[in-house]
Amino acid sequence: MILRLTAALFFFLLPLQSQSKMEVILLGTGYPRPDTLRAGPSTAVIVNGKVFVVDAGRGVTQRFVGARLPFRSIQAVFLTHLHSDHTSGLPDLFNTSWIFGRYKPLQLYGPAGTQQLADALLKFFEYDIHVRRDLTEKHPGEGATIIVHTLEEGTVYKDEEVTITAFLVDHEPVKPAYGYRFDAYGKSVVISGDTRPTPNLIKHAKGVDILVHEAYLPEHFDNVDSPEVAARLKYYHTSADEVGQVARDAGVKLLVLTHLIPANAEQTFLDRVGKYYKGKTIVGNDLMRF
Repeated sequence: MILRLTAALFFFLLPLQSQSKMEVILLGTGYPRPDTLRAGPSTAVIVNGKVFVVDAGRGVTQRFVGARLPFRSIQAVFLTHLHSDHTSGLPDLFNTSWIFGRYKPLQLYGPAGTQQLADALLKFFEYDIHVRRDLTEKHPGEGATIIVHTLEEGTVYKDEEVTITAFLVDHEPVKPAYGYRFDAYGKSVVISGDTRPTPNLIKHAKGVDILVHEAYLPEHFDNVDSPEVAARLKYYHTSADEVGQVARDAGVKLLVLTHLIPANAEQTFLDRVGKYYKGKTIVGNDLMRF
C-alpha cells in the first residue's frame, strides 16, 4: 500500500514534458450528454510549463491525469460561462489538485456569478478541507482557497511570457459569455467557448495559429428535441457550416473542433466545414495535443 501511494504521488509530481513552449491539449470535447469517450468541455493551454485550464467539464481531472500534467503546474482556471457542462468538473479539479500538490490558491477567472460558485464550492468541501488540512495529511491550507477574478472584456492575465485576453461572445440568454485568446512566444490560440457566430470572435481570432471552436450538426437537435427546444439550441451554438465561415473569415491557420454535437460524425463535420474553410481542420478527440 505504501509503495502504491508513493508511486501515485510520484506520478502527480512528474515534470511536464513538452517539445514546445506553447501547447494546447483537449481535456474534454463532449457536451452535456454523458459520453464515456468524451469528457465535458475543457482545454489546457500550456505556456513553458504553466497550465491554464479553460472550462472544467465533467471528467476534467481524469483527463488532466491522462495528459500527464502535474497538478502543481495549474496557473489558473478560466470559465467561459456558467453552464453546468462547463463547470461540473471544477469541484473535483479544485479539491484533487490541492490534495496532490497544488499548494497555492486556485486562481479562478470567470463571468459575474463566479464568486457565488466559488463560495458554494468551498462550503461543499468545508468538512473535507478541515480533515485534510488540520487532522490527517496536514496539507497547506492556502491551496484549499480560491481567488476569484470577475471578468470584463480585455486583457485579464499577463506575465513575462503570455497575455490572455477575454472577449465577449454571443450565447444569449447566457450572459455574459466569453472566449479567450492566448498570445505567447509569437504564437496565438483562441478558444471560442459556447457561442453563435459573432463578429467579435472573428475579430479576436484574426490570423491565429489555432482556433478551438465548438460545432454542431443541426439535424441532431431536430432529431432529439422538440422543434421549440431545437430552435433555441441552434440559436446560441455554431453549426459546422458556420464554423467553416468563421475560420475562413478569420484566416486561422488550424481549426480544431470541440464540444461536438453529436460526437460520432467526423466526416460530416469535415465536409461541412470544408465547403467554406480550405485550411486544415481537425475534429477533436480527448487528449489530442497541438
